[in-house]
Amino acid sequence: MNTAATRGERLQQARALARSGRAAEKRRDLARALDRDAEARGLLEDLESTPLMANLLRWSGTVLRDLGDLDAADLLYADSVTVAEETGESGAKASALNCRAVIAQRRGQVDAAVVLYSKAKVLAAEAGEIRLFGMIEQNMGVLANIRGEHARASSHYQAALEAFEEVSDEEAQSWVLNNLGMLHTDLGQPQRAEHYFGRGLSIALARGDRPLEGILRTNLGEALIAGGRWDAADRELSLALELAREGQDRGREGEALRHLGTLQARRGQRDLAQAHLNEALRIAGMMDDLLLVSEVLTERGALHRAVGRTTEAQDDWSRAVDGFLSLGAVRDADRVSSLLGALDVIGP
Repeated sequence: MNTAATRGERLQQARALARSGRAAEKRRDLARALDRDAEARGLLEDLESTPLMANLLRWSGTVLRDLGDLDAADLLYADSVTVAEETGESGAKASALNCRAVIAQRRGQVDAAVVLYSKAKVLAAEAGEIRLFGMIEQNMGVLANIRGEHARASSHYQAALEAFEEVSDEEAQSWVLNNLGMLHTDLGQPQRAEHYFGRGLSIALARGDRPLEGILRTNLGEALIAGGRWDAADRELSLALELAREGQDRGREGEALRHLGTLQARRGQRDLAQAHLNEALRIAGMMDDLLLVSEVLTERGALHRAVGRTTEAQDDWSRAVDGFLSLGAVRDADRVSSLLGALDVIGP
């Protein structure tokens, strides 16, 4: 660091590094993004707290979250909250609280996630941060959907869509369209889900947004499986897996592998299904993603049962029930509990 540089010069250098880091993150060069953010923070570390520092801490946290290091990400988010409080930046504080809520939700700490989202939402509204308000509404919708509260989830998603339309943010609109598609898949309406995913894909393709394209194709693949369109699902999921690996998005890679495993099990390709589900479970465990762990265990348990491995099926389904209950996903827990009950009746 150039200690002779003035405060203004160092802030200017840090902003340039931050822009470089954000650009690297956008093209999924995550190692470079972390390096640039760290350099920028180094320029600011012995200055009084600044809004830029709060943002840098949050941005670095999100890169680490994408790489699967939830502990390190949450520590940076907590630091971002502290700096935002010191600088009086309620919008930055709301953003960091929203990020901490995402971590809590992924870990199955549902009550903590609800509290964090609620605080973030109030702060975003007070700060007039319409886009951030929409993001928080969307995340609250995801949580409601996991808990089987479909009407509440739809209400949150509609509020998010209205916020993003107000600020003409097409990228964010496509996020909500993705979640609406997932909601209709859960409701057993795969054709309606395809409609929402199609709208979201149109936006992602027009923008050249490959990470978002991968997310939409992953979830479209699930809807196509539900609708019995297996060849189309295979095409979408194979593309989604390529995009996830291209972007180093381990969580999305695990999701694509899970759905591919489900599809292959239905087609009778059991060895391939087992391999993909095992890899999905490894990734989910590495990322501390309790929802994905529970979903993969549910699918793998069904595969074990299909080939007569009753003990293994029981173990997987029992772990899945515990995971779903921790997340507040009572309907999913009940569904897998029913499978366990039938397993007990039928026997090995």
